Amino acid sequence: MFIAALAILFFYLIFNKKFVWPKYEKTKLFFFGAVHGFIILGYFLAIQFLSIASAVLLLYSSSVWMILFSALILKEKIKKIDILIILIAVIGLIFVVSPQNLFLRESLIGSIAGLLAGIGMAWVYVISKTFKKYDKISLTFWQNVIAIPFLLPLLFIDFPKFTYLDLGIVLILGIFLTAIPFVFLFKGLEKVKGKAAGIFILLEIIFPVVFAFLFFREVPTVLVWIGGGLIILASYLMLRFK
Repeated sequence: MFIAALAILFFYLIFNKKFVWPKYEKTKLFFFGAVHGFIILGYFLAIQFLSIASAVLLLYSSSVWMILFSALILKEKIKKIDILIILIAVIGLIFVVSPQNLFLRESLIGSIAGLLAGIGMAWVYVISKTFKKYDKISLTFWQNVIAIPFLLPLLFIDFPKFTYLDLGIVLILGIFLTAIPFVFLFKGLEKVKGKAAGIFILLEIIFPVVFAFLFFREVPTVLVWIGGGLIILASYLMLRFK
């Protein structure tokens, strides 16, 4: 988060862009950043306790929750097909969570963390469309700055011992996988409806599963394949009927 904020600040200094200070919609902006911090925390907890495929599927169930938040916050109309899509996706989530292991400590912590991260992500994506006073780059900057305090306690639990390789990875994560993608994401969300945006976000499911197999030889279980298939089917139906 810190590296991402620095990268965006550097962008402002280099290109002499107008900087928007956090003097508008302060309460909403605070929760916007705070929830972002908890999303990151929940995602990494899910990856720690679950397979990468399961964690990713739970996180990107956010596309389904975006339908609900789009109706509640943006007042987009929910149709019968939307209810069917939500039902299919929820059944898929039940398969991914693996019901027979749900009450094991590790699986329970990971499943709850991943699911809450997905719900939080949907809320953040939808809320980003309601900010009128902030350009998308400023919004990404303040999102990351506000998120930092909510992640600092992790340093006291297990303080990291960085190598040069670790520092390189953190720089890449902060600049190329946090700052730049979120700027593009919020700009994209500005152009399309909240419900439709969820479809494109779900494309991110494919790549982590592939990389998990290539680097860690993680092969998704049959239940994960079925659940993931249902979630992707729900996304296809959303695209087909929108």
